[in-house]
Amino acid sequence: MGVVGITVIGVTHPGQVGALPGGTNVLVLADDGTFADEFLEADHGAHQLVVRSFGRGSAFFGVADKARELGADRVLFGGAHDIAASFTTGEDPVLVLGVRPPGGPIACNAAFLEWLDRWPRPANAYHGDVDHWLAANALREGLRVELVSWRMEPTVPLRRKLTA
Repeated sequence: MGVVGITVIGVTHPGQVGALPGGTNVLVLADDGTFADEFLEADHGAHQLVVRSFGRGSAFFGVADKARELGADRVLFGGAHDIAASFTTGEDPVLVLGVRPPGGPIACNAAFLEWLDRWPRPANAYHGDVDHWLAANALREGLRVELVSWRMEPTVPLRRKLTA
């Protein structure tokens, strides 16, 4: 994949918008409409879209679905910048989870988004349990999962290949 083209950055509040990576950035606010006007009126130096959501999982799925629609190279959700973003290059599917309760940043590349579309989405994944749902599905398929700490520094990568 080399140089990253479109990065979709999902936020649930306008205050989460921070420094943007290189390339073409699309900021997607995922909320219940509370901050939509404030978000769209601000100039964040990127393309800006809003998707409706009603929980953490719903917000992530809204951002990920928009990323697939736009042909994005990667998704950064909930503050997953810097080191987490560096894991999302390449052509092999990768999921990056921030280990910070209650639910840390999530990042993934386009190859992982293709897998995401294959898995049925249960109701609990739309609320607060999206992190566990993502990790369980990725590990079941033998995909790469990276964990990054609170400060977004790499910790021990979690890689597990399940065999039948």
